[in-house]
Amino acid sequence: MAAQLLLIEDDEVAAYLTLKLLKSCGFGAEVDIVRDGVEAMEYLACEGRYTERKTGNPSLILLDLKLPHLDGFEVLKQVRTDPKFSSIPIFILSASASDEDIHRSSLLGVSKYIVKPLKPDDIKADLGQLV
Repeated sequence: MAAQLLLIEDDEVAAYLTLKLLKSCGFGAEVDIVRDGVEAMEYLACEGRYTERKTGNPSLILLDLKLPHLDGFEVLKQVRTDPKFSSIPIFILSASASDEDIHRSSLLGVSKYIVKPLKPDDIKADLGQLV
């Protein structure tokens, strides 16, 4: 299966900048964007408006912490406790550099924590494995 990325980001400008950065890093695979935590869980489970999605799990999830309806911590927790999704690498993309948020993310099993604004070096090496 070709690399596929799920971007969970409610801010349109941040999503646009992330897509632009991914392209500049050479990531040319499919990127799906969802705008909140509930929609992210529906996407992964192929439920709701995603019942027709049959492409399998994404190769990587980029997850904002501050989301409407279901925050990034809860999404991270649900993904990590579901055996169908638990092995998907998850990078937190957050404006928060607080030790509390970083520590909490680590306890929940985040693969990488990146403080926004995102820079090419933050993900370039990791994307090389997926491109």
